[in-house]
Amino acid sequence: MPAKQTIVCPNCFQRHATEAFSYTCTHGNCERSGLPIPAADIHEENGNPLCPACKSALIERLCPSCGYPVIIDDDSVPTLPVSIVGAEGCGKSNYLSVLIDQLRRRISKVYNCALYPLGGDETIHNYDSRYYQPLFVRGQCITSTMQDEVTPLLYSLVFSGQPPLGKSCNLTLYDACGANFRSEKVMADYNRSIYNARGILYFIDPFQIPSVRESLKTTGRPVSNDDASTLLSRTIHLIRQGGNRKNIRRKIDIPIAVCLTKMDTIRPLLDPSSFLLYPSRHVNTGRFDIHDFTSSSLEVQSLLESWGEVEIVNQVTSQFADYGFFGLSSLGSAPNDANAINHIVPHRVIDPILWILWKNRIISSTE
Repeated sequence: MPAKQTIVCPNCFQRHATEAFSYTCTHGNCERSGLPIPAADIHEENGNPLCPACKSALIERLCPSCGYPVIIDDDSVPTLPVSIVGAEGCGKSNYLSVLIDQLRRRISKVYNCALYPLGGDETIHNYDSRYYQPLFVRGQCITSTMQDEVTPLLYSLVFSGQPPLGKSCNLTLYDACGANFRSEKVMADYNRSIYNARGILYFIDPFQIPSVRESLKTTGRPVSNDDASTLLSRTIHLIRQGGNRKNIRRKIDIPIAVCLTKMDTIRPLLDPSSFLLYPSRHVNTGRFDIHDFTSSSLEVQSLLESWGEVEIVNQVTSQFADYGFFGLSSLGSAPNDANAINHIVPHRVIDPILWILWKNRIISSTE
C-alpha cells in the first residue's frame, strides 16, 4: 500500500497528510472565502474540486495547525525555503524588497522565467505593502521587521523557453525580525525556518566589525550590538539541535551564503581593482558563472580575515558542507538623515540566491 503524501506547512513547519489540508475558496465575494470547506461539501467537475457556494475552482488549502493558505502542487516541483539571518539593521528587509524586484524585472528576461506569487492575496499584499510601496514608491528605507510580521513570501519560479534554462520550483523567503536573533531561546521560538531551510542567507553589516568602524572613523551611525560571530554560533547550534543534525562530525547539509551587505559604505577599504566592484556575470549568460562566484567568494573571505573575523570564516568552513561568501549592496548608497533613498542602484543582490538555486540544481552553471 503506497505511503500517504505528507506536506510541511511553510509557515508553522508542521507536517500533515495531504488530506488534512482542507480546501478554501479564494473568490473574494464568496461566503466560503478564507474558511475551511469540509470534504463532504465539495463536488468535482472533470476531476477539479469546486466551491459548493460559488462553484469556482478550489486551488488553495489551509494548514490544519495554523490556518496558513497553502497551494499543494505536483510533488515533482521542489519547494525551496530560504531563510534570511542577520542582526537588526543589517538590511534584510531592504534586500528582500530589491531581490523580488530584480527577480521579476531582470532575471526573468535572462533566464526565461517568471515569478508568480502563491498563497492568493497574502503574498501579493504582503510584498506590496511591506516592501515595494515603502522603498520603490515612497523612497523610504523599510523599517525593522516586528516579531509578529514574520510571514513568508511564497512564489513559484517557472522556467520556459527552448530549452528552459532551469527547473521550476516553489520559492519560500523568510524575513525574520532582527530581535529574534538576540538569544538562542528566542531564535528557537521564532526561527524554525532556519533548520527547515534549503538555503540560508547570513547577513553581516560591515559596521558590526570593529576594525571596519575604526578604519572608516564613523561616528553617530547606528550599529547593531550583536556580534556577527556570536549570532553565527547561535544559528549553527539551532540548526544542530532543532534540525536533528547533532552529529558534529557531519557537516550541515544546508547551503549557506555569507553576505557582506552595504558594500557601498566600504568602498574606501577596497582596492580599485577589486573584483567585487564589477557587475555580476551571472545575469549575462543565463547560467551561474563559476569563475565569478569563485573570485568574489575568495575576496570576501579574504576581507573578513584581514578585518580580524577569522572566527566567522572558520565556523562556516568547518560546519557547512556548502558555503559561499558574497558582497552586495541593496540600495547602492546610504540613505539620508530622514531614512530616505533617492535612487536605488542594486549591486550583486541576485548573486547569493542564484547560488542557492544552483546548489539545489534548479539552474545550471557555466561548467
